[in-house]
Amino acid sequence: MIGVAAIGEFFAAYLEAIEEAQASLDRLDAVAGDGDHGATMLMGMREVVAAQTGAQGTPAQALRVAGEAFGSVGGSIGPLWGTALVRAARVADERPSIDGPVAAEMLTAAVAGLRDRGRSELGDKTLLDVMEPATHVFAEAVEGGLAAEAALQRGVEAAQLALAGTAGLAARRGRARRLAARSVGSVDPGAASACLAWETAATLRSHM
Repeated sequence: MIGVAAIGEFFAAYLEAIEEAQASLDRLDAVAGDGDHGATMLMGMREVVAAQTGAQGTPAQALRVAGEAFGSVGGSIGPLWGTALVRAARVADERPSIDGPVAAEMLTAAVAGLRDRGRSELGDKTLLDVMEPATHVFAEAVEGGLAAEAALQRGVEAAQLALAGTAGLAARRGRARRLAARSVGSVDPGAASACLAWETAATLRSHM
């Protein structure tokens, strides 16, 4: 079961992971974009963690606050993650804690938010290319009776495989679409930071 404290721990750990990965994420983004994806993610996660300071209440409240904080960050990634977090919060409702099946519903709602806000589809070379298949695998594993930790590990493996697959795609959304041919051969930076979120979550759950 995941409570509000665990969500705060995830945000803090993900912030650390983004701090370490910022330079590599910026390099990936510089291939066909503005070269600031890592910096923008870092700004967003700092806002999220600051907003969580002393947070009480439910997971939904923590996610809603996080979504509003991230959504205020400039660029395209802030509104995308902001929408995803708020959609997940709606599913969580006022539950005091989240189990595997509800987490799967929340992730599915978050992916729908990414699709809607980004007007993107699989194959467009965006974070959706990691989030959607990883969420699908996680949800299927939970539905099949796997414990949340084992299902999460399957989601991570799916995320990592999907991330590698983005290298063969040409960007069709965002600023990178202007240099679509140049983007082929490199993984998508948004997909890379999304994969890092799955990896961070799995690391935390393995120590809980």
